[in-house]
Amino acid sequence: MKSRIPMVRAAPLLAALLLPVPGRAAEPVGPRTPVAVQLQSNESELYPHNKEICLATYQQMSEAPGVVLKLQTDVENFSHYLYSIQWNALPPEAPLVNRNGVIPLCFDRRNPRPQRLKAAIRAVSKSGLESRPFTMELGYYPKEYYSASGQRSPSWLIVHTTDLDLCGSSVADWILERPTAEDRAYARTRWARLLAPLHTDYERARAIARSLIKALRPHEGVPSDKMYFAPPFEQLKRAERGEDHVWCGNYADIFSAACNAMDIPVRKIDMQYVWSSRGQTSLEIAEGHRTTEVFDRDLNQWIWMDPTFRCWGARTHAGEPLNLADMVQALNDERRTRRLRIAEYDPVTGIEKIVSIARSKCGQDLYRFFRQDQHYQYLRNAQASGL
Repeated sequence: MKSRIPMVRAAPLLAALLLPVPGRAAEPVGPRTPVAVQLQSNESELYPHNKEICLATYQQMSEAPGVVLKLQTDVENFSHYLYSIQWNALPPEAPLVNRNGVIPLCFDRRNPRPQRLKAAIRAVSKSGLESRPFTMELGYYPKEYYSASGQRSPSWLIVHTTDLDLCGSSVADWILERPTAEDRAYARTRWARLLAPLHTDYERARAIARSLIKALRPHEGVPSDKMYFAPPFEQLKRAERGEDHVWCGNYADIFSAACNAMDIPVRKIDMQYVWSSRGQTSLEIAEGHRTTEVFDRDLNQWIWMDPTFRCWGARTHAGEPLNLADMVQALNDERRTRRLRIAEYDPVTGIEKIVSIARSKCGQDLYRFFRQDQHYQYLRNAQASGL
């Protein structure tokens, strides 16, 4: 089932660029200057998790050799940070209290020898609970240290070790729905009793998905434009009244709205690869679809779920749930595919089971949509991304 996803025009690669140009002399064969190609990934931004402490940014000092750390925390009812500094092999200094998360780490510019410090930082809640200590070992190597060996070099500040991750984004950045009081009241009336005995976000999301599939399965088909512009719960009501149909976009919109109205973090991911458009026809080399991920706060991770395909997620052979990116990688790697397991739901029998991709009823759909050459678009709040 397709969802209405904005099309992006993509230009094909020009093979003609690889052909020799008539009349141009061949380039001499010989050593060429290498071009650096960096390994880069935005996975840490796409897949944030709740962190006791993370590092928003480093800011290098100008008046002295050192850096200023800017910290963030997801500790509930946060009160303050508690940090101590240890210089070289000396005992740690007395702990200091910091409330704004701005911590300076400064070295002595007059000392021509290398210096090293270790900072240990905890986040403390208003009730007095402390996080585990997060540490950073920072070294300062003045230019005199290098010149003693005949090397011309600037002074260097080096982060040797740290378990403070750069923050990237937050879980809240990816939750688009802001349920109204009316939305929450409707959701509580419809699903509160169903969710009462359940505990984790993933369990509760599965219960809502089962309920929606039961309600919407008789109304699957091509929706009208009215569904595209209607709020999620209005889409649900129109379909249940028999006035319209639903496909993947509607399933994802309604499921996401229902979960977020019940305080279950769910986000939507679009996929489609439109290669080109000519006149009234577009060439699509990977089919359009909208899917979802649930953030389970107990596991502190994103879990892929797809109500359209009745898939409650993908798992490793050991039973660990995967996010969408992990699932796509495993699905397109033959060695990992053999170990991939799909959690699927049969709405006819009401049975949930874990099966191999070869035995999964949604296996062929996954191969069709979740391809390596597919484009995946994670929907994020414009305010969070600075747009």
